[in-house]
Amino acid sequence: MLSEGIELLKAFQEYKKKNPKSNLEDFGKHLAGNGKEEEDLQELGKKMPFSFPADSIDDYLGWIWGRLIQFTHVWEKKAFTNEAINNSSEFGILLFVLSHPECSKSEVAHHTLQENSTIFETIKRLLKSGILIEKANLSDKRAKSLSLSEKGKLIAFGGLKRMKKVSEHLMAPLSNAEKKQVFDALIVLDSYHKDCWEKYSDKSWVEMEKELLD
Repeated sequence: MLSEGIELLKAFQEYKKKNPKSNLEDFGKHLAGNGKEEEDLQELGKKMPFSFPADSIDDYLGWIWGRLIQFTHVWEKKAFTNEAINNSSEFGILLFVLSHPECSKSEVAHHTLQENSTIFETIKRLLKSGILIEKANLSDKRAKSLSLSEKGKLIAFGGLKRMKKVSEHLMAPLSNAEKKQVFDALIVLDSYHKDCWEKYSDKSWVEMEKELLD
């Protein structure tokens, strides 16, 4: 009995780590539903491309999300082969500059969620190739603003067609009803992560995690 009590205490401590605002009543409900959760996980596991140990549906979703990101990179690379721009990240820069003429490099970096050094290097290449134009900012002589050249506009509109094909390919097996469900879920996730980015972009993972749990 003592050993069982110790195991139960350990289980409660682990549960509290993942659910710091919970109480014993919540833990009891968690134990009662554990059997169903295990069955659900087993069913989800059967749908995975290969055996994958998971403690929750979040584990499976995270893995699938990462795999889909890799597939997206594969199709983008094929779609932009021999093109003036290499991927959707560079296309996103062109689209942002097209819709925000006279924007700054920092504004582009903030929009693309990338490090300034990374995005500045990409912008430098696009300037050198004549896709982007840089000139003095009329409101701030110390700053410079970006715009698309005529060549850049043609490439941006051509990129729209290619990204449309990539998007269609990514969603090809889904019905329109399923696409709407995916869209609604992604909008919720985008809003959540946008808020997190604005609050925690300058914090470490440990600091961010602590604040989210408090």
